[in-house]
Amino acid sequence: MAILKRKKPRSMGRQFREAVWPTQGWSRTYHYYRHRVFRTGDSTYKITAGLATGAAISWTPFFGTHFIQAMFFSWCIRASMLAGFIGTAWGNPWTFSFMFWIGYKLGVTICGWFGLSDFIALPDSFDLDYFMDYPGEFFAYLFSHPQKLLLPITLGGYLCGLLFWPVAYALLYYPVRAARRAYRVQRFARFKKKMDKQKAQQAQKDK
Repeated sequence: MAILKRKKPRSMGRQFREAVWPTQGWSRTYHYYRHRVFRTGDSTYKITAGLATGAAISWTPFFGTHFIQAMFFSWCIRASMLAGFIGTAWGNPWTFSFMFWIGYKLGVTICGWFGLSDFIALPDSFDLDYFMDYPGEFFAYLFSHPQKLLLPITLGGYLCGLLFWPVAYALLYYPVRAARRAYRVQRFARFKKKMDKQKAQQAQKDK
């Protein structure tokens, strides 16, 4: 989507800094995206469903595809793709560790139900101390046995996202409806003020 592209793409480091603490501040960032979403005229359902979809997709471990997935699934359920894009902000450096830990634990449980515990089992020595002492060996093992981490966290992540969607939708619906109404009132007030100013200027010219 052209409206989401930048003339000069940000570096990975810049994107990380912006995710942790936006350069223009949280208040201006909020008002900017609020304007971008509500100016489209989409219904409360479309906006809320899009935000919930983006938040749900954030539970999955495929970082580079979150935006694409969010917009695709938003399109599938006739929600706002722009809102889906924005909703992925639920997944950020502050929340990823918590979300992925829950997703991994749930995925391990699911794999156990299907008799895949041995298939995804990590060595007993793999704990936080081992990671801190031998990070290279830790990641080398995971890269050579991707299924041991990727399979459970993928299963758990998508299931968490599926379960989280209705929760996010329920929590966001009324705030989005109120914000949408307030935005429309604000826009109407600005339009009326502009028209009144033009009428006053025209009356001055007619004198």
